[in-house]
Amino acid sequence: MNNNNKSGFTLIELMVVITIIGILSGLSVGVVNMVGKQNKIAAASATVQKLEAALNNYYTHAGMFPPTPEDRNSNADIISALTGDLNHDKIYNPEEGDIPKSSRWKGPYIPIDKKNTDANGNLNDLWGKPYRYLENENESPRCDSNPTTFLLYSCGADRNATDETREELIDFTLEFNRDNIKNWEDE
Repeated sequence: MNNNNKSGFTLIELMVVITIIGILSGLSVGVVNMVGKQNKIAAASATVQKLEAALNNYYTHAGMFPPTPEDRNSNADIISALTGDLNHDKIYNPEEGDIPKSSRWKGPYIPIDKKNTDANGNLNDLWGKPYRYLENENESPRCDSNPTTFLLYSCGADRNATDETREELIDFTLEFNRDNIKNWEDE
């Protein structure tokens, strides 16, 4: 009797298994990327809510919101008002002048985020762009969204916003506003 039965996989069986593994790994990379994107959106949304609460606490003590920055791409003055870090060294040290001069300031209202704060004192979102802020209470004309407060938003994953005017900013039909993460409800 001749026993030539060799066990093993044929080339076709190996190719089928490798192809299935490739398809599964491709699907898992897509899922991981989607989950990562959703995590960034959730984190940016949480930061917007944290900043919103800090700004409301600031308002409770100061009686007004910080003014709109002249440079839309900077939020350093707003973050300084909330953290007390006036020299942008990422350390709150009242002995070295890190305390706003107003006697009504009772902060810090948020902790300093050393990881996401750049050298200029801007608090950046997870896409590397500063959160944007427009005070609305004292602006003229007021915007219908949050008319007595402020507009606060992240430009989102595309890192852009159509926001030359407040009317453009709140229009989420415009190209670069669709993925913005904001503190107001659409009208």
